[in-house]
Amino acid sequence: MRKNNFLVGIAVFLFCVLLIYVGVTFYFEWTKKDGTETETDADTESERDSDPTDTQETVVYEYVGAVDEEVLMTGKDEKYLLLANKRHPLRSDYAPSQLSFLPETLVTKDEQLESRTAAALTELMKEMHACGITDTLVTSAYRSYERQCELFNRYIQTEIACVNGFSEEALACLGYSYLREQYTNKGLHTLSYEDARRVVLTYSAEPGTSEHQTGLCVDFITEDMNGHLTTVFEEKEAFDWLSENAYKFGFILRYPKGKEGITGYTYEPWHYRFVGREAATEIHLNGLTLEEYLGLENE
Repeated sequence: MRKNNFLVGIAVFLFCVLLIYVGVTFYFEWTKKDGTETETDADTESERDSDPTDTQETVVYEYVGAVDEEVLMTGKDEKYLLLANKRHPLRSDYAPSQLSFLPETLVTKDEQLESRTAAALTELMKEMHACGITDTLVTSAYRSYERQCELFNRYIQTEIACVNGFSEEALACLGYSYLREQYTNKGLHTLSYEDARRVVLTYSAEPGTSEHQTGLCVDFITEDMNGHLTTVFEEKEAFDWLSENAYKFGFILRYPKGKEGITGYTYEPWHYRFVGREAATEIHLNGLTLEEYLGLENE
């Protein structure tokens, strides 16, 4: 009898050991699985919270010629994201800290840009030439506040003294009915100063609101445009090339078509602005304006 009780005790002991072993094994397997799932969930949440415009890790920049990529990257330096428009004017004494002349082979006349911008622009045009486009030059770059005052006032006087009565810009801005009622029917054929100024504001920036004062932008022109900046530029090979490649050099089309209500300026296919390659890539790939990129489109 005692022998049977002993055997039963041994069996119960072994059964308890087995239960403990199974329980411990199950516990460790469960915690390992739970930890893996938690890590995966954390990774998913991290990916969800990442910036959708942060494309720098996936973009591959390809160039035909040798390019000094160091001058193109600014690390999103605020200096190169400076906003100058009708709602965010610059001080009259603002000027870039350092200016450099552009190579004379790239311009229609002596032109200067902020130094890093000048270097990036030179790299861009070297690449453009390497791709076979050699008829494009820079016709306008840095402009001081004083120089913008001269131009703006000259444009106003030109509108007032238009030899054919009213310019195409005046007709587009003021409308035929307004011109007929306010001028033609009264025997007048020259605009008032205020109306001339309204017209000029559709194609030129008031002093302090011009991006040219930043030293970070350029106007391109082709040799067959006879010195006139018009939307004809969008029909040129240079425009197609810039549309596909400018961002690789840190430049963006500053006043795109359909964004007039945001930028405050009419479409200018010739006007390109340096913001650095990092920001330019995000702006280009997401179809943004500088205002939208900075979150200032409503200010």
